[in-house]
Amino acid sequence: MEIYMENHQNVKYRYERKYRLKPVELPSFYFHLNSIGYSELFEERRINNVYLDDIDFSSIMDNIDGLSTRKKHRIRWYGKPFSNSSKQFEIKHKSEFLNTKEIIDLGLCQIKGLESINQSYLELKHKILLKNNILFNQIASHKVKLFNTYKRKYFLSKCENVRITIDNSLEFYSPLTHNVYKENDIIVEAKYLESFNFNEPFNFLKIAKYSKYVKGVMSTTFYNPSY
Repeated sequence: MEIYMENHQNVKYRYERKYRLKPVELPSFYFHLNSIGYSELFEERRINNVYLDDIDFSSIMDNIDGLSTRKKHRIRWYGKPFSNSSKQFEIKHKSEFLNTKEIIDLGLCQIKGLESINQSYLELKHKILLKNNILFNQIASHKVKLFNTYKRKYFLSKCENVRITIDNSLEFYSPLTHNVYKENDIIVEAKYLESFNFNEPFNFLKIAKYSKYVKGVMSTTFYNPSY
């Protein structure tokens, strides 16, 4: 199962749509997924991200301005937030519903706590430089803007062309203000391959504009442009 999960996530091209649920709606949504042939892939796991941006918050502004093509930079890992674990640097490119990723494996490393995120990033930044100086140049002036962590469940359609992820217990921390924000809503994402003609499996939900990075920064800092 783990091998499949890693291979699936490394598919170069994928389309993505997002939806929001209230906690009270989750049981009926699980029932609906099961009734239309979706099955759970593996046990729920925790995802952790450190988001990077320049002094102008360019990644956020591109999102808010509604640019059809934009990108964001982050360091991602799985499991306990502050354990010694494998981490990867990602540049996520988005064009309408289409998403692609550039990934650099950073190997085993540790962020010991929220208060040490900035120092830990300097060490990770050096690893990025050693592995790919071209991608490093894109973030040379970037700093840590946000840490977030959440739990994710994975479901796969019967035809195996659509993957549904359900994110809950989202928490955000700003190293700029030291504020913490906890999201009440649950975020659902439908991911599918370019070659698949996606039909809404749950058209009773509305497509939502939701960026974890934008939501986290705006909820933990005084940076609040219209969103």
